Amino acid sequence: MKEKGKLFFQRNIRRKRTWGILILVLIAVSYFIFKTPSSVVNTVTEIAKISDLKQTVLATGQVVSNTDLNLSFNGTGVVKTVKVKVGDKVKAGQVLATLDSDTEYATLTSARGALAGAQARLKRTIEGATNEEITLAEVTLEQTKLTQETLVNNAYQNLLNSTIEAVPKDGTSDYVSPTISGTYNLGKEGAIKITSYYSVGGTSFTISGLAEGSGVSNTIIAQPIGNSGLYIKFPSNTNINVNDWVINIPNKKAANYLANYNAYQSAVSQAKFAIDQRTAELAIKKSKARGSDIDLANADILSAEGQVQGALSRYNDTMIVAPADGTITSIDIKIGEQAVMQKTAIVLQDVSNIYLETNINEANIANLSVGMPVEITYDSFGSDKIFKGSITKIDPSSTLVSGVVNYKVTASTDQLPELRPGMTANMTIKVKEKANVLSIPSRSIVKDDKGNQTLRVITNARTKKYKTVPITTGIEGDGGVVEVLSGLTSGEEFVILIKK
Repeated sequence: MKEKGKLFFQRNIRRKRTWGILILVLIAVSYFIFKTPSSVVNTVTEIAKISDLKQTVLATGQVVSNTDLNLSFNGTGVVKTVKVKVGDKVKAGQVLATLDSDTEYATLTSARGALAGAQARLKRTIEGATNEEITLAEVTLEQTKLTQETLVNNAYQNLLNSTIEAVPKDGTSDYVSPTISGTYNLGKEGAIKITSYYSVGGTSFTISGLAEGSGVSNTIIAQPIGNSGLYIKFPSNTNINVNDWVINIPNKKAANYLANYNAYQSAVSQAKFAIDQRTAELAIKKSKARGSDIDLANADILSAEGQVQGALSRYNDTMIVAPADGTITSIDIKIGEQAVMQKTAIVLQDVSNIYLETNINEANIANLSVGMPVEITYDSFGSDKIFKGSITKIDPSSTLVSGVVNYKVTASTDQLPELRPGMTANMTIKVKEKANVLSIPSRSIVKDDKGNQTLRVITNARTKKYKTVPITTGIEGDGGVVEVLSGLTSGEEFVILIKK
């Protein structure tokens, strides 16, 4: 019995080993037969399908008004009136704001009076003057001389008193200058020299040059500088940093010297003109009317007309007038404040007639043409609200934006009451659009040695074997997609890329 059992056990063991070996062999064979080749894992493919293709150009622009004017005063002064408020609709020629213009209006009135007088004198020249008129002309001439002499003297006095200051004689720049006050009254140009020195109980000074004299240095009470009309107060220290000071009359380094000099020259010129004019008038009255007399009278009228035009121009500079119809969208002035010349005070825009402007780079501009449709969203309204428009103008000249060549493109838009100039507009310009076309990713196209476009079309779906076929493409769409005109049919599988 023991021998039979042993034989039975050995036979069964051998059978299990045999089956185990057979199973392992089958698994190994199946693995090599059915395993996925590495080329299949590394091959990315796609099925050709029909879809809609769209080519667009994206741009960001701004809402612009046909009338977009920054209005300002052409002069300075205190704002007297603001006749409009934001949102008001105005007409061309309407006065929007004014400055205090009493002086300008008075000058204009005076100029108009002078013109009327010149015209009347021409008439009198033709008619001839009476003895009384000749006497009056003589008196007027003398009065003009006195008046103009006073004006010239006053202007010269202002010139001599151009911000008077004392400077070190040796030209040093490390000093604290004394304070000079008063009004210089000697009427002469030159220099006043002041020499400081130590004396009993403090310091003193002597005066030479245009004025003479001496005095005790005082840091609290200004001391007279001789008979010049000027006073000096020394710095509040006990040491004499500078011994010799010079006061130049006039002070050509003063900030107001040039203005005073120009004013003096103008006063001299005006005096000569006025006196010459009165002299000519007197001569005309004393003589009979001649052709030259009449010509001179006409010249006076011309001069007076010029004065009127100049005064009128200055008077107009005190007003802001609407140059066109529109709506007031901004006011940056207040009554009573000082207006700054050429600084924007009022913005006038035509909010009922607006359009869009954007810059398109040279890579895309060739694809655009007038009339192309545009889809528009505004940051102010949210991206879910889409509005319609179209290209209305493409500028032929280019502009550089951050070193890139761009062309300005203008587009129409829905005229919405909520739109305001300056708003940001996001524009999608439809360049081309095709429905129901066969399209593939452009990166799946491979060029052969001759530069022809080819596509790798799958011939074995399991092993991903493929054949290279020539294709013809059409338009390029958004997202790197291109239309296929020939060489591929819908439903075919093709290689996009093969990973290395």
